[in-house]
Amino acid sequence: MSDDDLDLGEAADYILSERPGLGEVAVWGVLTELGEPPAPGQEGLALQLLASARPDVRAKDARRILREWQAYARIARADD
Repeated sequence: MSDDDLDLGEAADYILSERPGLGEVAVWGVLTELGEPPAPGQEGLALQLLASARPDVRAKDARRILREWQAYARIARADD
């Protein structure tokens, strides 16, 4: 694991604390499917991938999860 790798468990905890209405299964589905948050401007591609790979995750939830995951990544990388 490199210094730039984000901990998925910490990311999931952050997302679920920021958005308690999201389901844990949906959050983990998005995190494990993508492995890392999409780069700025790549959210559309990530959502397309999720729509085909994880149809159980609603598009609205996927967008929220991606936004919170990107926020977590900014915070985690700033703390390093």
